[in-house]
Amino acid sequence: MAFKELGSEFWIVKNSFSEKDKKYVLAGRTAIDLIIQDMIACGGKHKSVCLPAYCCESMLQPFIDRGIDIQFYDVTYEKGELKYHFNDQTADILYVSNYFGYNNTLPVSIVRDYKLKGVTVLYDRTHSLFSDDHFHREMADYCFASIRKWMGVPCGAYFSKNKGNLSLSKLEDCPYLKEKVEAMQMKAAYMRGDNSVEKQQFLKLYSSFAYHLSEDYRNYGMDGLSLQIWQDTDLQELRTKRNANAAYLQNNLKEIPQIKLMFSLTENDCALFVPVLFATKNVRDDVRKYLINHSIYCPVHWPKPSLIPSAMRANDLYDRELSLLCDQRYGIEDMQRIVDTIKEYFEIKKYRLI
Repeated sequence: MAFKELGSEFWIVKNSFSEKDKKYVLAGRTAIDLIIQDMIACGGKHKSVCLPAYCCESMLQPFIDRGIDIQFYDVTYEKGELKYHFNDQTADILYVSNYFGYNNTLPVSIVRDYKLKGVTVLYDRTHSLFSDDHFHREMADYCFASIRKWMGVPCGAYFSKNKGNLSLSKLEDCPYLKEKVEAMQMKAAYMRGDNSVEKQQFLKLYSSFAYHLSEDYRNYGMDGLSLQIWQDTDLQELRTKRNANAAYLQNNLKEIPQIKLMFSLTENDCALFVPVLFATKNVRDDVRKYLINHSIYCPVHWPKPSLIPSAMRANDLYDRELSLLCDQRYGIEDMQRIVDTIKEYFEIKKYRLI
């Protein structure tokens, strides 16, 4: 039986939203680098940064490339929430983020203490971009978010500064973005059943774009197509669909004892994924492989950055977490398929053990 493919890269779908105080750029790491450039231009301290040990490696790269000293504070999951462990780290920049679109994950009191010490607060709002979240206005000196994590834009992130004007370099057009656009168009045709498109064709283009982005991300703006898709997207519909999907997954997975749902959805949230934990890394990897064999592509957050010390307890999150799809491309039937496939895996596993 051929399964409808769920997950992996977005494809282009024509989808009103505009905020004048945001600057739109190629990607999240582009935004971080431009924020660092603004700190330098304004004479702000920027020699060291303290980041959560649970993070995406690509977000570290701008700091590495600018020669900024990187420290980590530990992140653990305890009693249904994330805990942050600061050991009196002293840094010029404090990097904080929310996780998976759930608003109960920010260390607000700790951030307030750091601000009182004159530390610059950089808020990665990517995961809470569509949540009811006032942190970026009340606490953050700079804020950025990757838009392409949420919808089918070829590229896109924004950043903003709480006080004062941004000192911006001239933004250029990205010379390799056409690869991503072509890949997304090919995937759209593939998803419509066009037999003339082979999957490896667009996967190769996606991979090429990712490589170029890792090597060359500075001073590029968001392209016109991406900006148009972003401005034409019905954001309320996006939020409604995601939360309906997330709620369905949570309600139908909560009775599976081998799965731990990390968070509960509230009316202020907008789920990026539904994160779950398994007993061990081997179980997580085995479940993920089973889902892939059924054309369901759920990512892990994240591949473990090489800079994370082995003694940090955040390593447990890297090893046991799986992010279940709930995005606006899909409906309740697709969520039921994810639930059924996971249940099927554990049923088969149970009979194998008898």
